[in-house]
Amino acid sequence: MQNEELSAARMWDNKFSREGYFYGFEPNAFIESKTSLLVPKGKVLCLGEGEGRNAVYLADKGFNVTALDASPIGMTKALAMASKRGVSFKTELLDLEQWEPKEQYNAVVSSYLHLEEPLRTKAFRQAFEILKTNGYFIGEFFSINQIPRESGGPKKPSLLYTIDDLKKVFDVEGAKLIYLEECDVALDEGNGHQGDALVVRVIVQKA
Repeated sequence: MQNEELSAARMWDNKFSREGYFYGFEPNAFIESKTSLLVPKGKVLCLGEGEGRNAVYLADKGFNVTALDASPIGMTKALAMASKRGVSFKTELLDLEQWEPKEQYNAVVSSYLHLEEPLRTKAFRQAFEILKTNGYFIGEFFSINQIPRESGGPKKPSLLYTIDDLKKVFDVEGAKLIYLEECDVALDEGNGHQGDALVVRVIVQKA
C-alpha cells in the first residue's frame, strides 16, 4: 500500500511539475455555479485539490478553506497561486488512504478526483460524515462514458463514475440527494481539460 501511495503522489507530481497550471487558474464551473448554496464565510474542504484553483476561488469569496491533496508539487503551486491572488487557506498534504478527518465543515467540494473502490466509498463517506448539519458535498467527476473522448480524464474504467456508483456511495443515513446527473459539458480548464466531455455531477446535503 505504501508503494501505491507513493506512486499516486509521484504520478500527480509529474503532471503538476509541468510549466504553468495544468488545469488552469479558474475554478470548476459547476462548483462555481453552486457557491450560493454555501454558508457565507463557512468552512469548506477542497478534496483532492491539486493545484488549487477551487481553493483560491473559494478563499477569495471569503470562505474558510482547507485544501487536501497527496501531491507536494500541487500543494506548493496552490499556495503560490493563493499568494499571487492575495488570499490564504490551510493545506493538508496526505493520501486519502491515511485521511482521518478531525474537523467539521459546512461543505466539501471536489472536481475530477480519480479514486478506485473501496477508497472512493471510504473517502466520500468520510467527507459526508464531517459535514455539519445542512452542509453540502458538491462534486463533478468524469463519467465512464468519457473513455472514447480526448477532452480529459483517465482511460481506466475503475477510476471513472456512474450515477449508480454515487447513489450507492451516498446511500447512508442523513444523506439527501439534491442533484445527480450525467451530462455533456464543454470543458475549458487549462491544457488538461479541453473540449466536450461527459461528466457526473452530484450534490448531497446532510440532514
